[in-house]
Amino acid sequence: MCSIFASFDKKRLKGLAVLNQFRGNFSYSVTQDRRTLKGFGDFNNDDLDTIAINDDYIIGHVQAPTGGMIKDLARVHPTEGYALQSLLWHNGLLTPRGIRYLQESLDTTEEFDTKLLHLHLIKNNFAGLGEIEGLFTCMFQFANEIYVFRTKHGKLYVDDDLNISSERFDNSKCINYDTVYRLNMVEKKLDPISKFKTKRFNYIIEGEMND
Repeated sequence: MCSIFASFDKKRLKGLAVLNQFRGNFSYSVTQDRRTLKGFGDFNNDDLDTIAINDDYIIGHVQAPTGGMIKDLARVHPTEGYALQSLLWHNGLLTPRGIRYLQESLDTTEEFDTKLLHLHLIKNNFAGLGEIEGLFTCMFQFANEIYVFRTKHGKLYVDDDLNISSERFDNSKCINYDTVYRLNMVEKKLDPISKFKTKRFNYIIEGEMND
């Protein structure tokens, strides 16, 4: 189980980090303006203070890997592509069939499910998400745009200030499943841009059904 949380406000992000910390203490990351610091253990507020140097959006992630405790910074979210123009944060787990489907469609032997999802998004944008078996809730950045989406068995909460969290917080609501949203940073709202249909056979992970 992992967690995604984000905010324009550094103090608020620290609070969301505390709220979400129980979901993963193997590794963490914090990102602003495509600059990322990663580490192992609990979320590190010192790294947050180092990275968050302006009022731009800040994204945090804590991780309890479902694919094994491999101590490799390359497997700490976000995965990176296109010289840091593309980043992916992922919470969830793909089925073995979902992994094989992506390996075959992408002609790769890559086994890291988050990296496979990222390669799919780079190649296909949001087309074909409904063909991928598994549970996934994602935040995807390409250039200056950020998107969020989730399958039916997943959760991600947002409020009117674009604070985002894998755990419910005050005045937040869960985003709709099977919908891709673009973060509208000016108006601080989510703009729906695309739809997909959750693949029938999905894992249901304890704690991931929205409440």
